[in-house]
Amino acid sequence: MARTIGTRTKNFTAVLNLPASPDTVSALFTSAAGVSRWWGPTEGDGAVGSTLVTSFGDHGVNAMRVLEAGPTRVVWESIAPDGTTPTGHTQEWLGTTMEFDIIPADTGTELHFQHAGLTPQLECWDSCVAAWTYFMASIETFAKTGTGTPFGA
Repeated sequence: MARTIGTRTKNFTAVLNLPASPDTVSALFTSAAGVSRWWGPTEGDGAVGSTLVTSFGDHGVNAMRVLEAGPTRVVWESIAPDGTTPTGHTQEWLGTTMEFDIIPADTGTELHFQHAGLTPQLECWDSCVAAWTYFMASIETFAKTGTGTPFGA
């Protein structure tokens, strides 16, 4: 199960111990197909400098500019590109980064996730923590069964 840390001054973080290879885990964050397996229907390109856009139906989209896309570290920056309907929390997320550190472990992979800039001072903190906790569990489910629980599944 994910260990999450959330104090009044810290970013949202989670550490997952996943029974999957580092390559399998990395693939979840470096392509639209990978992100679609655990977060929600995603379009775009996972290459550095490209944009991934994940749809949450009537709730809008989250768009992320890919800043790093290596096998051991993936970093996205939250953006609001023209022509999209952002989710309600996008304004608070703008400029925050989602950081995935992929570390080989004896039993598979240890994933360290941090949403840098997502802090308790933001209005969306409680709902965002609940959502990230759900989607971290989706990553765990994917690692264990090959099928995650993304939005819309």
